[in-house]
Amino acid sequence: MSSSGQDVDLELESRPRRQSTRLQGYPSFAHFISRDGDAAIYRKFSHLSARSLLYLQSELHELEERLQLLDAEDGKDLENEEDLDNQQVQKAARNWDYYSDQTNGRACQHRALQKEIKAKIKEYHEAILLESQILALSSPSSRTLHAFRKWFGLNAVPVLWGRDERLFDDERDLVALAPVDSDRLNLFLKTYFGWFFKQRDEEHPGSGDSRLFYYPQRRIHTAGAVISIIFSAVLLIGAILCLLLVAGKSMHLRVGMIVLFTCLFALVVGLVTNARRAEIFGATAA
Repeated sequence: MSSSGQDVDLELESRPRRQSTRLQGYPSFAHFISRDGDAAIYRKFSHLSARSLLYLQSELHELEERLQLLDAEDGKDLENEEDLDNQQVQKAARNWDYYSDQTNGRACQHRALQKEIKAKIKEYHEAILLESQILALSSPSSRTLHAFRKWFGLNAVPVLWGRDERLFDDERDLVALAPVDSDRLNLFLKTYFGWFFKQRDEEHPGSGDSRLFYYPQRRIHTAGAVISIIFSAVLLIGAILCLLLVAGKSMHLRVGMIVLFTCLFALVVGLVTNARRAEIFGATAA
């Protein structure tokens, strides 16, 4: 979990929580989230959002049907060109001045209905766009969520009480606002070697969660960069040295060495980095 260049290692030890001067509950929970971006995990209320969109959709559908019925009524008896009301309807359908005429009763009905449609469709489109943005958010990683839940229910006493004790039970309905680090090497280092980089949180001695450990995000990135450089150098230099050693050997052996190091290079690029297939092909061909 990261914030201000730091990433949280939320592996909790069997040590009791320190006394804190901060009120437990919403104040302590807000402090925990604000001090670390990865702790910004919230419900997205997918069911409520979908239901709200369905209601808005049905309301718009009803307005659409009303407009169609109004248009159908306007289209009746078009052959009766002597009818004054019919003439006004036809003019309003072609000329804005007639459509906006306050004395044209039929046009007033259209404008009133169109005003409803305009407001409702704006609300619907805004909701659709917001929902698409919510769906684009990533789910929290299993490691981060596990640590988050352990902190939330530390010592078997949830931070929030009542119905909110079960607020984060449904993993499928949770989103992480902070970008999830998807670099495979960084994730590997965090998961299996986070203890090597961690440091105790000294910035918030009274936070009440002294069993949390922090490590600067830059340490993980630096370690990942160094390891990547070492891998690249070993593969490049190793391939050159091996080809020099087998220079006087058979052609089959030299071709086998080239194939071996090419496969190793593609394997390392595919496993250690987030390169896409096209990038892997390009790097291997180069």
